[in-house]
Amino acid sequence: MDDSRLAERLKMNDETALAEVIGRFTPIVSTVIYNVSGGSLSSEDIEEIASDAFTALWYSRDKIINDKLKGFICRIAKNKARDRLRRLDKGIAVNIDDVVIEDGLKVAEKIESDDINAVLHEAVGNIGEPDREILIRHYYYYQSAAVISDRMNLNTDTVKSKIRRTREKLKKILLERGFTG
Repeated sequence: MDDSRLAERLKMNDETALAEVIGRFTPIVSTVIYNVSGGSLSSEDIEEIASDAFTALWYSRDKIINDKLKGFICRIAKNKARDRLRRLDKGIAVNIDDVVIEDGLKVAEKIESDDINAVLHEAVGNIGEPDREILIRHYYYYQSAAVISDRMNLNTDTVKSKIRRTREKLKKILLERGFTG
């Protein structure tokens, strides 16, 4: 079953759809949590955070955009992992290159964040391959340059360079659209 249909079933309060989501997305959710934590969390913590993420998904199922289910659950997992790390006082800093809507934002900040996300989504969609895949692997799946280079058969320095150049392009686009650095 495709993600859009699964998202629709979630929105219709179909609990069996949640079970399917858990079965399908637990590996990627666990990977996101592991990568966000830099491997500092135990497997029990990762399982608990994943469970919290799926619970949060269920309670926010009406906000899912049908073809964005995977991204939605990954974002929840990322935020849950960051919350846990903050509580554990691990000293993991939020990456300023990430554009994430966090709880507690003022209305003006949320509106600006939504605008930035829309511009970034459009800009990332216009980036050519393999730069787009590298960027997504690095910022969306939290893969290191070494992991990306291994999986894409590229030199690690090439991956780092492509991440830096692509980030600079995105920053330029944001500045051109009136967002300040």
